[in-house]
Amino acid sequence: MAGATKYPTGVRVRGDSVQINIPIGGKRKYVTIPQPPTPKGISEAGKLRAHLKDAARWGTLTQADVDAACNVKTTLIDDDRPLFADYAQTYLDNLSSDNAGTRRKYKGILTKHWMPFFAAVPIADINAAMVRSALNSLSFNAPRTYNDALIPLRGVFDLAFLDGEIDDMPTKRIRNKKVQRDDPDPFLPAERAAILEWMRSNWTGKKEVWYLYYKWQFWTGCRPSETLAIDWSDVDWSHNTVKISKTLTGGKVSHATKTYHMRNIHINDVAKDVLLRLKQLTGHQSRVFISLHTDEPWTRDQKLSEKFADAMTGTDMRVRPAYNCRHTYATTMLNSMIEPSAAAYQMGHDIQTFKTIYAKWINTERMSKEMMKLDYSD
Repeated sequence: MAGATKYPTGVRVRGDSVQINIPIGGKRKYVTIPQPPTPKGISEAGKLRAHLKDAARWGTLTQADVDAACNVKTTLIDDDRPLFADYAQTYLDNLSSDNAGTRRKYKGILTKHWMPFFAAVPIADINAAMVRSALNSLSFNAPRTYNDALIPLRGVFDLAFLDGEIDDMPTKRIRNKKVQRDDPDPFLPAERAAILEWMRSNWTGKKEVWYLYYKWQFWTGCRPSETLAIDWSDVDWSHNTVKISKTLTGGKVSHATKTYHMRNIHINDVAKDVLLRLKQLTGHQSRVFISLHTDEPWTRDQKLSEKFADAMTGTDMRVRPAYNCRHTYATTMLNSMIEPSAAAYQMGHDIQTFKTIYAKWINTERMSKEMMKLDYSD
């Protein structure tokens, strides 16, 4: 008989019994399993413990699971095909290390929605009917939440398909639900002017950088995560452009944009004036936008959004989220007769997405051009 030091981790022999150490309810317990203390029995105990540990890692292990597992047939323990939990973990591990926020989101979705159904099931045994049954058992508060839940699930099966573990994708005929997109709600030029004037008057001293941030947002249309990741090395003064190639996600800089396409945005005179003032205030740091209170780069935009809400209150403006600064710039470009393809590039959209979001303003711009052709002579 092999010595105890050669037993699989968490496995021990007590008399004629084999026991495994499993965390249940936050406490570690030794559970006796129906295996003889032979080399084969000890090996299979190690496999069983590994399966239960996977469930424990995903937070789905219950006492009932352990009780059921401890009475499984040997043939079930001998099934060494990869489980859904195995591929779920591999899928998360394969996500870009720069996108920690996405990894956290997808792990949360897998843990909440899919692991309770499929964690201990061999991924090759999961079919479309099982996925539909799980979907029918779940409750989603909105179509977008439903669609988001399918993203990592599809990713797990796609990885297993590429590895040849499954012959078909059980999710391929499961469609997303239609999501009604609200029209953008941009600020009118007079509203933008009033907001910026309130910010300029009320945010002085170290608060001035908040005003400069929103002036930049109104006149570049950058996503907040893009703005907070800009370094001074991204600014090309000779060509009046700024390279947008990074985002601030989960408090860390990710070297990729939301669409994974780098772009060089053109900065107009207003945006250039913002940069010139920021150069005086933050030029000693590598990052363009920093907190003047801490002299450190911001790690998230939530506080800035809260400050924007203060400006809404201070100006008695109809309340809208800070993200509408971006919509304001897009519609300003269209109302200024800038070609939609050029505006789409500036915003970091493909042309089709841009046309979908700003269809109303594109049509207005086209109509204005057409109306100029009217002949008013008698």
